[in-house]
Amino acid sequence: MTDPSPPHPATLTTPDRQTPMLLRTGTVATAVIAAAWAVIGALMLLRPVFISHDSLSNNVHVWFIADQLWSGHGIPMHVPALANGQALTFPYASIPWTTAALLWPLLGDRAVTLWLVLGFVATVLATFWTFPTLRRGWWAAATLTNPALVISPLLGQLPFLWSIAAFTAAIGLWQRRRVVPAIALTAVASIIHPAVVMPIVALAVAAWLPFEDGDRRRSLVGSWALTVVISLPAVWAVFQSPVVAQTSTATQVGALLQTVGMRLLVLAVPVALVLLQRIPRAPRWTPVALTVVFVVLQVPMYTPFGMDFAWGSLARDPDAQVDAFVASGAVRSGDTYRVLTGLDGKYGLYAVARAGGVLDSELFPEGMHRGPFASTRSYAAFLRGRDVDTVVWFPSYDARYTRSNESVLLERMAAEGCTDGVAVTRRDGAGPWRAYDVERGCRAQP
Repeated sequence: MTDPSPPHPATLTTPDRQTPMLLRTGTVATAVIAAAWAVIGALMLLRPVFISHDSLSNNVHVWFIADQLWSGHGIPMHVPALANGQALTFPYASIPWTTAALLWPLLGDRAVTLWLVLGFVATVLATFWTFPTLRRGWWAAATLTNPALVISPLLGQLPFLWSIAAFTAAIGLWQRRRVVPAIALTAVASIIHPAVVMPIVALAVAAWLPFEDGDRRRSLVGSWALTVVISLPAVWAVFQSPVVAQTSTATQVGALLQTVGMRLLVLAVPVALVLLQRIPRAPRWTPVALTVVFVVLQVPMYTPFGMDFAWGSLARDPDAQVDAFVASGAVRSGDTYRVLTGLDGKYGLYAVARAGGVLDSELFPEGMHRGPFASTRSYAAFLRGRDVDTVVWFPSYDARYTRSNESVLLERMAAEGCTDGVAVTRRDGAGPWRAYDVERGCRAQP
C-alpha cells in the first residue's frame, strides 16, 4: 500500500531505459508467453475434471454447495461427506466457491476450473494495473514467468489466486488514494484465504510502513487493523477445521511457513522487479536475464515442488480404477471410508464422496495421514478414532506412498481377527482394489 505522490516504484511512469530493440523483442516474448498461458488455460478447461494437487479440495466443496443451493436446501454449516460430517462448508474460499456453485448446473466440474483460470487472469491484470511499469517489454515477460505465479494455477490454488488478486488490486487502490475500496478489497482477500493471505498482508504493511508518508502511516495501520477485525469470522472458521485437531502444532506451523513463503513470491517478485527498474546503473538486459532465469528455474522446481504431477494435469483423466470401484456399487451411502489412492490427485476421495460415502478426513494433505503406523494396535486406534467403516486400498497407493505400511497392516489385522476392539474383514471382489470392512467394538477370542 503506497502513495502515488511523490512517485515511487509502484507508480513510476518514466521510461525504464529499455532500448527500442529490447522493447520490440520483449513485446514479442511477452506475446509468446501470453499465448502459452492461453493454451494452458484452454487445456485446463478441456478436462472434464481438472485434477492436480490442490484442485479437488475446491471441487468437493463447490459440488456440495451447488447440490444444496439448487435443491433449495440452503447452505448448511458442515459438509456431511467430509471428516465424518465435522468439516465446515467454508473453511475458507466462501466467495469463489459460492459463485462457482451458481454455474455448477451448467458447467459441472468445469465451473471450478473456469474460476481457477479467472483467478489467474485477475492476478495478472491486478499486477499490471498496480505496477504499470511492468507492462512493457521484457519486464512484462519476466512478470509472466514468475515461478511462483506459474505454480499457482497448475497446482489448483483457486482460493489463493482470488485472494492475492484482490489484495494486489487493493495496493493499487491505496496508492491512488482510494482508501475505502482498498480496505474493502483487502478485507475480501483476507476473508477468502485468511491463513495464507493475512500474513502476506501484514508483511506488506510492515515492509511499506517506513516508506509511507508520515501523515498516512496512522491511516495505513488503522486501515489494516480494520480489515483484520472484519476478517475475524473467517479466521475463526480456519481454526474450526478438523485438520487442526488431526495434526500437531509443529506440522501446522511448518506447513503455514512453507506455504506463505512460497506464495508470497507472487507479490514479492513484481515488487522486486519494480525496485530493479529504479536502480540507475542496472544493466539494460536485466529483465531479459531474469526472464531466462525464471524459465530455467522451472527445471529444478519440476519434482521438488510437484510440478511433474501439476503439468501432467493438463492431460490427466480421472482414475479408471476408482471409477470402476464406484460403478460397481461398492460404496455404501452413509458409511465412513478411508480411501487409499495415490497419483490421482485425491480423485478417489472425491469420487467416493460424490457416490454417497463419508470420508474420514478433509482433502487437506495434513489431515489425511499417509505415513506409517507403529503397529496394528496404533492403526486400530486410528481407525477407531476416525469411526472408519471401510478402508479401500488401490495399488497406486503403495506406489505413491512408499513409507506407508497400511496395506500390510490391513492384511495382518484381517488374519488376526480382532485387534484392540477393531476387526478387519476383507471383502471378496474381482477388481484390482481391496476393500476392508471395519468392525469397531469386537472382542478378541480368549
